[in-house]
Amino acid sequence: MKPEQPQGKATFGLLLDYVFRDKRLLLKAVILLLLATAADVAGPVLAKVFIDDYLLARALSPGPVTALLLAYILSQVAAAWLRYQQTLRFTEMALAAVLDIRQRVFAHVLRLPMAFFDRARTGRLVSRVTNDTEAIKDLYVQFLSVVLTNLVLLVGIIIAMALLDVRLMLVSLLLIPAVVGVIYLYQRLSGKTVAESRQLRSEINSELSESIAGMAVLQACGQQDDAARRFDSLNQRYYRARMRTIKVGAVLLRPAIDLLSVLALIGIIQVFGWQQTAGVAEIGVLYAFLNFLGRFTEPLAEITQRFNLYQQAMVAGDRVYQLMHQAPQQHGRQRRRINAGKVAFRQLHFQYRADKPVFKGLDIEIPAGQFYGVVGHTGSGKSTLLNLLLDFYRPAAGQVCIDDTPLHLYSRHALRQGIGLIPQDPFILAGSLYDNIDMGRGLPRTQVERAARQAHLLPLIDELESGFDTRLGERGTRLSTGQRQQLVIARALAASPRILLLDEATANVDSETEQVVQRALKELHGKVTMIVVAHRLSTISGADRILVLSHGELVEQGSHRQLMARPQGLYSAMYRLQQQARQLAWAEQA
Repeated sequence: MKPEQPQGKATFGLLLDYVFRDKRLLLKAVILLLLATAADVAGPVLAKVFIDDYLLARALSPGPVTALLLAYILSQVAAAWLRYQQTLRFTEMALAAVLDIRQRVFAHVLRLPMAFFDRARTGRLVSRVTNDTEAIKDLYVQFLSVVLTNLVLLVGIIIAMALLDVRLMLVSLLLIPAVVGVIYLYQRLSGKTVAESRQLRSEINSELSESIAGMAVLQACGQQDDAARRFDSLNQRYYRARMRTIKVGAVLLRPAIDLLSVLALIGIIQVFGWQQTAGVAEIGVLYAFLNFLGRFTEPLAEITQRFNLYQQAMVAGDRVYQLMHQAPQQHGRQRRRINAGKVAFRQLHFQYRADKPVFKGLDIEIPAGQFYGVVGHTGSGKSTLLNLLLDFYRPAAGQVCIDDTPLHLYSRHALRQGIGLIPQDPFILAGSLYDNIDMGRGLPRTQVERAARQAHLLPLIDELESGFDTRLGERGTRLSTGQRQQLVIARALAASPRILLLDEATANVDSETEQVVQRALKELHGKVTMIVVAHRLSTISGADRILVLSHGELVEQGSHRQLMARPQGLYSAMYRLQQQARQLAWAEQA
């Protein structure tokens, strides 16, 4: 789902929402800005009064001159202090906005369907949540506050110029359309390059993330040089894109404004010379205008220099906007818990791609409390069956039902409380063992301990120095593969689910851990509905019924004994093949 709004407008809508969110803070910042501008503009005006009314008139009375000097010093000190306070207010608005945007983006990512993550790259997502939101902060602090501050300053200077001399003010105003033209030309020349550089930065993050995550495979396959070449290619493209942007900025931003300000200065001196000839010019006015011209061109230069940040922030904001408008996973509103755990797949049709269907009219009924095994060759649809039951994907036709209620009617909370998943690759947090079982659900300690007992994890916990409070390190490096799998089993059981799903849970563990898993399944038999996808057929030999899938179709079903009674059957062939492989491994070890 892509946003319908054109690039830039979406970002402005997102930003304006935050600009006016804290109206009290915005009002304080604007009042401070106006006061700072008034104090800033007062300086040259006071200097003009001193030159024309006192210095040239040779009326240097100590009282008035001292008062003017004090007023000048006070105005400049007040301007500096007010600018400082105003900058703090705008920065506070910016950080609060980015804090909220980042929280909203990550919360939205957590609600996206699994189909989105099938095509998304981790590094790019991380870049959107971190770098792109940081660019939006720069838009607030470096662009929005600078532009607003300098626009108000320009208005103040123009008013002061008009009060001093209208004709000289009109000459100075010629700078504004010229600067607008420079900004327009800069946007036209640099827009695509800035977007390209943001995209390349995301790809660099993605390449880094993938390389670091797969470092063991890279080194084992000797692919370090290839990875370095890919990264260097991305880095060079990013360098060239950034250099193109910098070259355009170097020509059109500061140098162009400096040239225009020199031309404006020539115009002011020329007009002043005509006035001097006519006998209507005042030296103090010229001083004030030269002072104002320096202050007049500086805001214009500041604004144009910030347009580089503006371009980056607009691109970043649109990327954040597009991510925020990805359709989230929709769940029903039925909050009642899953009580029995009966599962049914009725006339199920599903495909990841339109030209490659996975299921075509699949029908399966799993009674509550039964232990069902699911086997089949790679690509037969075993894991897809579990993903549909977890509501990670929606079927193209047909229904998935739990307790005779369509799955899409259940609320997210009801599904996650009622269904426990034990995946093939255990995901372990860097926190404590207790935290990894509880997973932020606020479960009672007795419930967590009971789950650990059911997963036969207590002997390990007794050996750890801090028991349940032992820190496991990143990815659970302190635990073996089998112990991590037992921990994930305890996590799934902690919420007392009515349906327990195991997706190749014994594929990567040793025989001892497989026996622990089998013992846990035997103890749960009859208490919860268990659907076990297994590569090791010995794991599900005690199942009430085994479903054999082939190319998305249910080709055989029955108990282990019934299926083995079919010599020509797919299940019996798979089982004999595994037994032969196991006997061969034992013989080699012997």
